[in-house]
Amino acid sequence: MLGLPDEVDPPDEFHFPLVLTWSLPPMPHGPDLLRLAIDLAPIGGLEMPLEVTATDAFSSPTEGSERRISIVARRAISLSQVAKGEDPLCDIFERGRSVSDFLLQSADSWLG
Repeated sequence: MLGLPDEVDPPDEFHFPLVLTWSLPPMPHGPDLLRLAIDLAPIGGLEMPLEVTATDAFSSPTEGSERRISIVARRAISLSQVAKGEDPLCDIFERGRSVSDFLLQSADSWLG
């Protein structure tokens, strides 16, 4: 990219993966996964689709399960966009902050 003249756009061949992950601790009254995915969809939007997963873990056969919830956003960032000054990162990080705010506001009802 450094060897290209200023008037030539760099090729859009190189991308780096950006992964944002939220992990929630086990909660006595965890959220319904479908409801959580529906509530988070407008926050992530089409630019940052969010994957909601749950894992049930058993520490022993006589113990109850602990459900852990994870939310993951994956986005490929074009290096040519970054080189041209078209910074998609601000929007992605702002959406990430909005997801964090939503989870913090909802945590009281899940811990309850």
